[in-house]
Amino acid sequence: MSEVRGLPIDYTNLGYEALRESMLDIARQTLPEWTDHSENDLGVLLIELFAYASDITLYYQSRIASQLFPSTSDEPESLVQLLRLLGFELRSAVPATVELSVAVDAGLALPFTIPAGTAVQALTSTAERVQFETTRATTLTDAVLGPVLEGNLRWFLPVSVVEGRTVTAEVLGVSDGSANQLYRLGEGPVIAGSIVVTVTGPGGATEWREVRTLATAAPVQRCFMVQRDADGAVSLLFGDGLNGAIPPRGGSGLDQVVVSATYRVGGGILGNVPPGTPFTSSVSELRAITAPAGGTGGTEAESIDAARTLAPRLYRAQDRAVTADDYVELALRTPGVGKARAVALNWNDVLLYVAPAGRVEQPPELLRRDLLAAFESSRMATSVLRVLGPDPADIYLSATVRAEPYYLQTDVQDAVTEAAAALIAFDTVDFGQPIYLSRLYDALQSLPQVASLTVTQFSRTEDGAVDADGVIELEPFELARAGYPEIIRLVIEGGVAR
Repeated sequence: MSEVRGLPIDYTNLGYEALRESMLDIARQTLPEWTDHSENDLGVLLIELFAYASDITLYYQSRIASQLFPSTSDEPESLVQLLRLLGFELRSAVPATVELSVAVDAGLALPFTIPAGTAVQALTSTAERVQFETTRATTLTDAVLGPVLEGNLRWFLPVSVVEGRTVTAEVLGVSDGSANQLYRLGEGPVIAGSIVVTVTGPGGATEWREVRTLATAAPVQRCFMVQRDADGAVSLLFGDGLNGAIPPRGGSGLDQVVVSATYRVGGGILGNVPPGTPFTSSVSELRAITAPAGGTGGTEAESIDAARTLAPRLYRAQDRAVTADDYVELALRTPGVGKARAVALNWNDVLLYVAPAGRVEQPPELLRRDLLAAFESSRMATSVLRVLGPDPADIYLSATVRAEPYYLQTDVQDAVTEAAAALIAFDTVDFGQPIYLSRLYDALQSLPQVASLTVTQFSRTEDGAVDADGVIELEPFELARAGYPEIIRLVIEGGVAR
């Protein structure tokens, strides 16, 4: 609030009507001889024109101001550019990893090598094929294969595969020798860390590597950085000769300098296949393939809302793992990590409890390796980091539910089971988070299918009753999960039986 010649001005009145009335009020007090304020007056017309122009100007100024803060920005591309100023790039979809068990004929000539990059496919419950590729070459010898089993097969475990498909030598364009060249990849979603660029000219081919930022790149360093747009498209930005080398300029015809890229596409929760999922492969020697433990770690691409929340927290950490919160924030940026909790045993010994995205189980070896590598440049040189998995806390629930008379009992069971499962779902709970009986009652009693209910079991043991104080306390390194596949054992009374 301010004053002009003793008149208060409210700067929050930004609309046309408010501006028009404010200017007329000023005119009435500063120009008392002007008495005709009707719409026919030329002075009123001028005021309305000024109010209209000011309304438009203030609208665009307000829009610009709102895009300057992550919490108020509502334009996805503006938010991406703003977060980029903080050194934050949207995280792409993360592929799931699976440890496969493979079978070969007992009479197969050994040793037999499964090459790195071998493609295998899983068939999901929706009849959709999901491709995986082996992460490294695996050699099968007589010493590592199991005994001869049914079907004259010998089994080997594990063969590590990661979800996704490799795009090989995609031509991005021809270098013109200019600074800050930008090329967009043709397919997606692109898996982070998988991009390798080859620049081919008259002098031969050179390999260029991805860096997190060009700001610290040397002038002759053959590198590029990855930029992800709000729609998931990926572009590669090259240097300007000061921060990162420039792909050289070629001539015409055969003397052109061609920029090409090899990368992997895929990622997402589709790769989190359930245990026992069968796989197929074009390698005829692999007679049978299965995933005993299923897939873990697959997550969808980072949403704009998640980035809006996480980016300021990471900016405070500044890529330095000092406090326990720093370890948690930086761990959550590692692809495949769903939950994290850090515990400092002393000044230089840190335990990092990690659950892979989507499941309460031990992180796979690949995820442990990626975490330790990610913290090499962030933790203090004298600190010791140990990556551990969560301790599952099984939650057992039972209830007697009286259904509304006009609902099918099967529909009531489905609704109650879904509501109960949501209370202890992976995305809902965190390490050490207690489970409250009152919230279970609230969630179930609010369902339109439920007339009343009585919870008969709420405990951490399969034969337990209702916890006395209505709270299941968890240790800091524990994560809640359902104690059995049904999530909740129900007795449905009333309703319509099918």
